[in-house]
Amino acid sequence: MEVGRKVKETLKDLISIPSPSGKEGRVQKYIEEKLKALGLSPLRQEVERGRFNLLLKGDSEYLISCHVDTVPPIRMRNAYRPLEKNGTIRGRGASDVKGAIASLLTAVEVSRKVPVSLAFVVDEENNSALGSERILSLLEDIKYVLVLEPTYGTFCTKQMGALEFTLSVEGTSVHGAEFERVENPIRVLFEAVLRIEEKLSRKANLIMVRGGSKHYVVPQECKALLEVKVFEGERWEEVERKIKEAVEGISKGCRVIYRREDAEDFIDFSSEDFARFLMDCYEEATGVKPKIGVMPSWTDAANYWRAGKECVVFGHGSLMDSHTERESIHEEDLLRMTLFFLKLFEKLR
Repeated sequence: MEVGRKVKETLKDLISIPSPSGKEGRVQKYIEEKLKALGLSPLRQEVERGRFNLLLKGDSEYLISCHVDTVPPIRMRNAYRPLEKNGTIRGRGASDVKGAIASLLTAVEVSRKVPVSLAFVVDEENNSALGSERILSLLEDIKYVLVLEPTYGTFCTKQMGALEFTLSVEGTSVHGAEFERVENPIRVLFEAVLRIEEKLSRKANLIMVRGGSKHYVVPQECKALLEVKVFEGERWEEVERKIKEAVEGISKGCRVIYRREDAEDFIDFSSEDFARFLMDCYEEATGVKPKIGVMPSWTDAANYWRAGKECVVFGHGSLMDSHTERESIHEEDLLRMTLFFLKLFEKLR
């Protein structure tokens, strides 16, 4: 099918352009030139020097928003060399979220008439999320926002909260042969994590741990970056209070320091009617009945929701495989998203 070929080519182009957070310029220029070639006039909005959002204004109250930045390659080899194999396309950003961007751009190319506004924003993969924050100044007439993220094809009307924090454990360094004389900061850190999990009745995500060396010595310090989810009906402040209680007095020989890095409450976007409209479009376009769900990760929808917009988070691709060396997306899912966007354009025209 011609549409299937177009969307695959566009995705391969997008993957081939590195766009880690802070270096989105080249991929934004690619999107801008593609839209201009169709006779459209996207607006640049400077976010920081050398970084800009793109906004294509439509004639409705609807906006489709997607972030153009990705995480770095990390462990992914040939991250910017798209690989087509067994009905999938692999590469950094394939599922998060360049696959959805490719489907959206292909739908625009096929339709030529875009009744919705389109936002291509930077900086989503950072805690600052400057792109969606800044673009709000241009969206006064927008009421409904569809945020594209890998949700396994589920239409999410809620978003999980999270509390990200650093634990630093400071102790006394001694020769490795005399380790029994002091408390090891690494052991204290692990005990702190277990206490936190018991106090909260949930697992903590150990994102990064640093401490120790290959030299024969008990380390003086150990530090970890952690995250816990904030569930529906909770407030992150209460979760934080319990964490502090869990680590208080954990060790007389070490000092445990808690520092909050980022916090977001669980969000109910209260957008079931909007979601039902989108789900009907999807079912008509693909013949597949989708589901309503909860997005387990932070998204730009939080910024739009705080500004009074009704939000739904949606997209194909595996969130579990995103950010990893396995990141890819199925050709069938690219086509389904493209057909969905075409049907949405038709309904809103």
